[in-house]
Amino acid sequence: MSGLTKEYRIGQIGYRGRGRGLAKYWDGVQEAKLVAIADLVNENLEAALNDYPEITTYPNHKSMLENSDLDAIVIATAPKFRPPIVNDIAGKIAGIYMEKPISNSLSEADTMIQQCKDGGTILSIGHQSRWSNQWISVRKAVKEGAIGSPTHGWLCFPMGRIFANGTHFFDSLNFILDSKPVEVRGTVDFGRQEEKQGKDPYLLHSVMSFDPGARGFIIYENGARIAVDGQSDVIQPFTYLFCGTRGRIQISIEGDTRIDYRAREHDTRDLRELSPVTSRNLQVGSKQENDNTSGVTVSSDGEAEQNGYRELLKCIETGQETTSSGEDGRLAMEIIVAFHLSNEDGGRPVSLPLSGPELDYTLRHQG
Repeated sequence: MSGLTKEYRIGQIGYRGRGRGLAKYWDGVQEAKLVAIADLVNENLEAALNDYPEITTYPNHKSMLENSDLDAIVIATAPKFRPPIVNDIAGKIAGIYMEKPISNSLSEADTMIQQCKDGGTILSIGHQSRWSNQWISVRKAVKEGAIGSPTHGWLCFPMGRIFANGTHFFDSLNFILDSKPVEVRGTVDFGRQEEKQGKDPYLLHSVMSFDPGARGFIIYENGARIAVDGQSDVIQPFTYLFCGTRGRIQISIEGDTRIDYRAREHDTRDLRELSPVTSRNLQVGSKQENDNTSGVTVSSDGEAEQNGYRELLKCIETGQETTSSGEDGRLAMEIIVAFHLSNEDGGRPVSLPLSGPELDYTLRHQG
């Protein structure tokens, strides 16, 4: 990586599950070195030392902060542990990369965001779609009119868990449409319909008893409306469909990523002058053949996270804003809270932004 003035010292809090992947991705980032890991569980620290013999491990984040001379910290814990951690480290390090979802409540998110702002610490949320080539390309295409004016679309995701999983999907919608959600209506679906279905069914059923699936609609400030189906019985691939006055883009993710872009020659809202939509290359707008991604280069495993790490370091040096800010992470969570509130009110519309007691509505994460 070029353009940075020093080698950055990185620490990580949490080395379990997702945390192990986040630590691994630093290996591909030049001018940065993972030097310390903190975890409350001794077995996780032993695993960290086994994977990275040269790092120093600590039994808690405070001792790591006091003894490691760090520039940035990855927070890879469950959301419930993050508020006290941010309270202790904001203002004492230059940057934080925080795994999603941002927190268990909007009020907690607001506090952490403000603490980082007051302390001059850059906060970046790990919604890695914002750093992946395919999502950046689709966002750019939509912004430049590839589908005309966005009108509607569809989001389908399997295995429910609107909080743990939904935060990624809703953030991706926000990113592509480059617009703020203004209304949510829908219902949530607790538990699986068949406990013995699928891999590790009892654990999944247990998690979905408090982190449900959902169905409904999200309305955006630009007028786009997105239908959502992420109920517990959905087993189809992760699918996004963005439609507009000229064409549509469909993104399907099942092992690999497939992008299908279809458009007509002209943008029109006149139902009497509609011409057929044809397959096109999303990059250049020309007709394409036998291309599963419409000409878009798809990021490899870990590449998006590494791009996010590199951006964080650049933001530390230049003061520029991160592509995935605390406010962005909060906005995805606000949609999730709104689905719960709408469900509790019989599926009635919930207007955004939320306020008052709604900010303290607490979600539960499996961690």
